[in-house]
Amino acid sequence: GVENFRRVIMESKRKDWLGILFGVIWFIGSLIILVMYFTGSLGETFTVPRIVAWVYDLLGIVPGALIQMVLSALLIFFSIRKK
Repeated sequence: GVENFRRVIMESKRKDWLGILFGVIWFIGSLIILVMYFTGSLGETFTVPRIVAWVYDLLGIVPGALIQMVLSALLIFFSIRKK
């Protein structure tokens, strides 16, 4: 009934905010790596999650960061658009 509907609405809103939050953190992290790379303050080794390191190893720093920024922006866009 109404209780079930209310719970489904609250869960979908929570997922939207989780997507937005994750997308923003992902975007900012990629932006920081890109800025550090261009300013020369990014060392030879830096710590990132394994899947992100795989993207950087495969594509390079600049393309990897740009692709991640685009993907995170899409995540934010679609998380906001769901509402």
